[in-house]
Amino acid sequence: MKSIIRNISFLLLFGSITACGEKNVTVSYQEYPNAFRNPMKGFREFFAPGIDRVREEYPYPYGSMTKEYMQWNMIEDDPNDGVDKIIAYSNHRWKGVEDINVKVIPRVFLVWLEPWHGGKPKNPNNPDDLVGWHWPKGITQEKSPYKQRPNSVAAYVEEKDKNTPIIGGYFDPSFPERVEKLVEKLGQAWDNDPRVAYVEMGIIGEWGEHHDPDLSTYWAPHDEPDHVVNRTWIPGMEKILGDAFAKAFKNKKVMVRYAYEFKDYEFGIYWDSWSQPQEVVRGYEEMKKLGDRWKTQPIGGEITWNWGDLARFKSFEEVVADKDTREYVMEQIRNLHCNHLGGITWADFNDPKFQKNAEILQKAMGYRFVINEFTYPKEIKGQESLSISFSVVNTGSSPFYYNWPVEIALLDPVNHQKVWGKVLEDVNISEWMPGDNWSVNENKYQTAPEIYHVQENIPIDASIAKGKYILALTVLDPAGMQPSLRFANENYFEGGYHPMGYIGINEPIDDTRLDPNSFFDIQSDKSLKYQIKQPYTGPKDTKAPIPVIFDTDVGNDIDDVLAMQMLFNYEKAGEIDLLGITISKSNPYSIEYIDGYCRLNGKGNIPLGYAYNGATPEDGGYLRQTLDTIIEGNKILHPQRNIKSNLPEGYKLLRKLLASQQDSSVIFIAVGPETNLARLLKSEADEYSELDGKSLVAQKVKMLSVMGGLYGNEFDFPEWNLIQDLDAAQTVFKEWPTTVVASGWELGNKLLYPHQSILNDFPESYKHPLCVSYKIYDKMPYNRQTWDLTSVLYAIEPMANHFGLSPQGTITLDSIGHSLFTPSENGKHRYLTIQGEKNIQTTLGAIVRQVTGKDK
Repeated sequence: MKSIIRNISFLLLFGSITACGEKNVTVSYQEYPNAFRNPMKGFREFFAPGIDRVREEYPYPYGSMTKEYMQWNMIEDDPNDGVDKIIAYSNHRWKGVEDINVKVIPRVFLVWLEPWHGGKPKNPNNPDDLVGWHWPKGITQEKSPYKQRPNSVAAYVEEKDKNTPIIGGYFDPSFPERVEKLVEKLGQAWDNDPRVAYVEMGIIGEWGEHHDPDLSTYWAPHDEPDHVVNRTWIPGMEKILGDAFAKAFKNKKVMVRYAYEFKDYEFGIYWDSWSQPQEVVRGYEEMKKLGDRWKTQPIGGEITWNWGDLARFKSFEEVVADKDTREYVMEQIRNLHCNHLGGITWADFNDPKFQKNAEILQKAMGYRFVINEFTYPKEIKGQESLSISFSVVNTGSSPFYYNWPVEIALLDPVNHQKVWGKVLEDVNISEWMPGDNWSVNENKYQTAPEIYHVQENIPIDASIAKGKYILALTVLDPAGMQPSLRFANENYFEGGYHPMGYIGINEPIDDTRLDPNSFFDIQSDKSLKYQIKQPYTGPKDTKAPIPVIFDTDVGNDIDDVLAMQMLFNYEKAGEIDLLGITISKSNPYSIEYIDGYCRLNGKGNIPLGYAYNGATPEDGGYLRQTLDTIIEGNKILHPQRNIKSNLPEGYKLLRKLLASQQDSSVIFIAVGPETNLARLLKSEADEYSELDGKSLVAQKVKMLSVMGGLYGNEFDFPEWNLIQDLDAAQTVFKEWPTTVVASGWELGNKLLYPHQSILNDFPESYKHPLCVSYKIYDKMPYNRQTWDLTSVLYAIEPMANHFGLSPQGTITLDSIGHSLFTPSENGKHRYLTIQGEKNIQTTLGAIVRQVTGKDK
């Protein structure tokens, strides 16, 4: 991005304007000094339905989210209950939240308090009452050896029962399957619901807090010195929950209770004991070990002031009024990059003293975007484009976790209503990061937040009438595309727009300056809302993501990395479900590279398989080099899996993944040696399926998109992918039982990935692993063939006419690897074609857009 032009400025009451020649003007407004409500950040409320009375002044000054405990048996009682029941109950409980611009954080739970911890039954006169036990039908009730200690909420087990398990409940034999099916329905109900901010995993333990029983033995149990299997913890439940939530929620962020669990999943954290000294080791220090997890996943929770050292306070107001405690809370907010905190439901936000203390924390939590400068032309003439640029910095503690659209708009100069608007195409606000490494003594981040520069040229519709307008900026909530998220600047109009100055459309203007008296106080604006025009009944687009398996030899060529990024972008857009990745390059650094790259894209939980004793064991040209790269004192890839992680054999993982999918549903993409595929075809029945490999493929796979071979008469030599494991390649082309579409060497050779994209299209490209690897692989500037990328593009978008298709036929390989195509009406094989410079450029453009994610 180009830097904004600077020149001599003169001061305004609320900012400045800088003259930039005769045509352009640069404006700079002051940062809004106070805290205010903004979506999905800051203080978070909770109201017990039917018990707590919602505030009359709701929404209060800072609240933008509310916690909702959802009783399992109210959203699904019978296992045959459909998604509609979850949606109906959600509509009942969340009625009207859109009108006050509030988002919901739901958590499904089963038990409020166990009887041996003083639990009481649900109030029969209040169907929404959270107290008690909420087991659905078909799950036997718990039978436990625990007993409540007299005059205490603690529990104990008699010596004779020290090894006695709990029967029923979480340990009912049907419970794991019920969990998986429920979570699948939750995803269908909530993953596209605009009212949902994040989803807390819940389900297990009291209040759904993942203890009593625990999900692992990492930490000691609450009531006993040692863990007892099937009593204090549930073996295997951590993986069942992790897999189920990762699969069900592709669009909403999932949060879990403890940072030391779910290490193989990219989940956020809800820590319910902020600023409690008793929880420093178990909570704070474990969360610090997550490293950069906060950059992609929300970190939040609540301040529980009714136990531990905080029990000396009788209210949340007292907690934050205490200077030492308030500063301790602030330190944890900044160091953990906290997005939101609860525990404040009954606080008096009309108390001036409390308002002052609360504002300090509200300003620190979550994102806080400040526009430094904004440059635009004073006048647009004829068919000229609107050329704007601005810089923004995040002075908060966390990013905004969804890429909401930024809109540039023209407003009527009198009534401030929008006349015209355009979403900026190349802006991703989820990438605007705060600083890092908080210094308590200096009260600032040691690593300062980056200043982000945006520059775009925007066509102006010819239908806009000649005249004087106000140029304004806002961030839209996709639910209704209405202004929602505000910048922390004083130039603000009621209704969500930040005005920058006057602009003339085919009309010259002398003075672009706005009257500061026309600005509205951001905190006072309660007019914002989002739209769900009718009660939510499920996602409008019911098209399910395509299940995809990717087999790659990352490390041999750089095109594998570009192809992998395409797939991650397809998944982020909800178009595919990337089930797993199998590695056909038998080099241990390929495991670390792929795992680190998966984590870079928020997919640290994706299953990986490895071709032990396979092809191409050499290191390759960029694997180790990229893994060893350190920029600004940090490695750019952070793998957690390696050759010692005992990854499954590639073919075994393929059997497991295929066995769990619907018939004829899986798209298989293979872009390296066919080692894993051939081993799959030759495999026998196992614990995953009673079918042999060939039969399993025939039942589950819809199509194999493979990069390999040469087709046509232009070239004639054995293609590299095929001859690395020729026996495997011959087996695959001879025995693969479903449709095979091959992309030949000659196709990718025509489509050269532009090096300019590597230099310009990735945020912070100097340290983006894809760009670093590309530069290591060969001397820049060079344009690399897109062999593997063509197989990905066709596999996911077969109807987009990016390529031509040969007639049906059969591909065979000779003894040295030449590929021969024989047309046949009954043949299962085809190969891709592309003709003409226009088609080449159109298809290449589609590839570049998918690699960079700029059209998503």
